[in-house]
Amino acid sequence: MKEDSDLLEPFLLDEDYREHKLVRRSSYQKKPGELLLLNFAVLWHNIKSGIKYNVSCFSHKHTMTGPPLKRSTWVLILVPSILLTIGGMWVWRNLPIAVADPKNLTVATLLEAKKSKPLCGAMEKCLDKAIKEFILEPDIVKENAKMILECNGTRKEFVSGKGGNYIEVFWVDGQTYYTVKEANSKARMARLGRQPLPLSLASILNVYQELASHEGSEDLRQCLNKTIEEFPKEPSDVQKNAKLVVSCGENNVIFCSAAGKNEITVYKDMHGKIEFNVKYTGWAWWASLFTRRQVK
Repeated sequence: MKEDSDLLEPFLLDEDYREHKLVRRSSYQKKPGELLLLNFAVLWHNIKSGIKYNVSCFSHKHTMTGPPLKRSTWVLILVPSILLTIGGMWVWRNLPIAVADPKNLTVATLLEAKKSKPLCGAMEKCLDKAIKEFILEPDIVKENAKMILECNGTRKEFVSGKGGNYIEVFWVDGQTYYTVKEANSKARMARLGRQPLPLSLASILNVYQELASHEGSEDLRQCLNKTIEEFPKEPSDVQKNAKLVVSCGENNVIFCSAAGKNEITVYKDMHGKIEFNVKYTGWAWWASLFTRRQVK
């Protein structure tokens, strides 16, 4: 039969790479699907043998006759598919993160953001922290700031003015943090009075040195200098439980220890004289009469 004689006789490679076994013609005629599977099996066998012998998986020149679907066809199919998959993954990983336009930075917009839609627990706590701290900021910071909230994979931005003061609120290990990088020395000095600082001679000296390095208010530096002279003279019981308010020029700085029961105020009177006044409570007044140290 002419039709039968024209058919190619496919061969299979034996495992020892030396003998070829003839495939029955009848199986080729009746089951072409099995032959396609056979080609794939041979290709996979070549790949494994190439890996085993540390050579290219297509370096063996085995004889394959039969169907027109050869190893080169599989290469043309598989290689582009792999390249397309890798390329798609690279494009997906390098897509820019879409960030919405920043909203106006005010306490009202922060409150609105908290109520606008359901939030994850981390972002809700970050907004609580941002609201609590931002309320305390001086106007010079509030009116010219950029706030970034990055909490548990979610990001929000708020901007006021030119965004000169950089505020960051973030979430780490279940804790929220609020940090500020001031735009200039004026903003830094204004922030000194936003919340009480620890009351100690070392803390007062730190503020004084910071003012000097940033060329801060001369009036405030003079008042702090007076405080450095007078505060060490107070009894230790007063120093350990007092609230110190230094108010000179346009700036206020507050220091506090314990409950702050003894009130100390430092200011310039109408004649420009610096006053250091102490309002004692309890036995502190008697202690001041007999134990106030004279420090030169």
